[in-house]
Amino acid sequence: MEALVETMSSDLPRMVADGVTWMSSCLPFHLEDRVIHGHNSTYLVQGEHSSILVDTGNPSSWNIISATLDQLLDGRELTYVFPTHPELPHTGNLPRLVQKYPQVQVVGDIRDYHLFYPEIVPSLHARVPGDRIDLGGREFVVVEALIRDLPNTQWGFVPQAGVLFTADGFCYMHRPDLDDEDPVHLPGECGLTTGELSAPIAVENAAFFTGSALYWARFANDADQVYNRVLKLVDELGVTSAAPTHGNFITNVHAVEPIIRTGHKQAYRY
Repeated sequence: MEALVETMSSDLPRMVADGVTWMSSCLPFHLEDRVIHGHNSTYLVQGEHSSILVDTGNPSSWNIISATLDQLLDGRELTYVFPTHPELPHTGNLPRLVQKYPQVQVVGDIRDYHLFYPEIVPSLHARVPGDRIDLGGREFVVVEALIRDLPNTQWGFVPQAGVLFTADGFCYMHRPDLDDEDPVHLPGECGLTTGELSAPIAVENAAFFTGSALYWARFANDADQVYNRVLKLVDELGVTSAAPTHGNFITNVHAVEPIIRTGHKQAYRY
């Protein structure tokens, strides 16, 4: 299997909600009979005077992300970065972002970030669930992550757009039979929302991602308890769409949730 450099879908960046732009780079792999891609999304939320980038992408996608930010910000500075948790697809470009935007504030649960990136310590600003960041006409609200793979995972929410940023929660893959564990989807689907896909998400694809990225799901038989809390949060906040890091932007949350829930239960049985 030959790995290529990450590329941006011709359909992205794409505004998917009021003030919310979906940025995604995909890592294509050439197989004998097909090309498969792996989603790694970031999201830019823009208000009247400030902006916030949710997750940073992998270092290998920096050129794409930097050029896309230049396009979207149009000469303005990036104000905030919200890395959902300290894993490479979510924090890998923090040093480059701080270098590009020296006044940027890295916000969230940043308890260990000084160990990973000591050069950006002055840019780190702790935030806890319930904190609100004013962007001008829009707010970014830090939310407790109800599905997490690390203790300091956080979610975010933009009330004016109804978008919940779920990190590795609500993630899934379109996966042919492979020997590796990379989240993959087929070409042509990179920039589509779940409401635009030709078929619903397959339960086995949700199960594979849940069992791999959220390893604890293999041992915790409490899917209903977890996802009942998620649905309660969705209803309380007024969520209309979900923005996972790995997977298509979800426009039909209540239709996708039962598939992700069932996948969690299957992961437990593996």
